[in-house]
Amino acid sequence: MVLRGSITLALAAVLAAVDLAHKAAAEIPWWAYHVRSGAWELLAAGLVVGCVGLTRIPSASVAAAAGILAGGATGNLVSSLRSDEGVPNPIFFRDDKVVIAFNLADIFTLAGIGALMVTLVSTTIRHRAQLLPPRAFASMLWRRLRSR
Repeated sequence: MVLRGSITLALAAVLAAVDLAHKAAAEIPWWAYHVRSGAWELLAAGLVVGCVGLTRIPSASVAAAAGILAGGATGNLVSSLRSDEGVPNPIFFRDDKVVIAFNLADIFTLAGIGALMVTLVSTTIRHRAQLLPPRAFASMLWRRLRSR
């Protein structure tokens, strides 16, 4: 579990640092900032903690995917906490009718979600013999609830 935790944390730290460096180096117009609420910041922090919790799953690929997602969430969380203007979006496409603005952390977050879906499904399928049948799982949950 220590190795998987190291994979997740190292990948998250590197990707968050890349995102923050990109935001710091880019020239960002005033309209390309997105203000985030305190509730969003709490949810982002919870997402990072949840990604670290995924290191309990015995899979290095799940740990890497969690690290990608945590890196994106951390990059945007740090940006939101550091600036009253909001999260900067240095990558943008503009035409006459629409503006799309985002940052590397957004890309890391989406890539992490996709990678987590694939790795969690494949890990579950690979270890399906270890899963409890649905009725046995429900019984186990009821026993735990009653014992509290």
